[in-house]
Amino acid sequence: MEKRNNLKRLEAQRNEMNNLVKNLKEEHIMLLQPPAYVAEVSKMMSKDKCLIKKHGDEKVIAAVDPKIDKTLLVANARVASAKDDSKVFKVLPSLIDPLVSLMKVEKVPDSTYDMIGGLEQ
Repeated sequence: MEKRNNLKRLEAQRNEMNNLVKNLKEEHIMLLQPPAYVAEVSKMMSKDKCLIKKHGDEKVIAAVDPKIDKTLLVANARVASAKDDSKVFKVLPSLIDPLVSLMKVEKVPDSTYDMIGGLEQ
């Protein structure tokens, strides 16, 4: 009886370790991927295309990965888009750090050097 309990405990530990290795392999594969842009969905154009706003005011029509749940792609949803082909491949959580949002430049200021005293070009 003791050996059976020991065997079950060891099998549970093995399964737990196998799951951990699987998760680490998936994370390793994700780390090897090229970096992506964080963008916001402006609106859906069709069932497989959407208009996204990348850094600054650059707007791009991007293809949507078929694996993504299209119901999550609503206006102002944060998504990850591929750097080279602007394909949306992941929906990101909507919560962002307030400190990061304060550093984001929403609109480029229309100030000139003449308007700011003491600065030269």
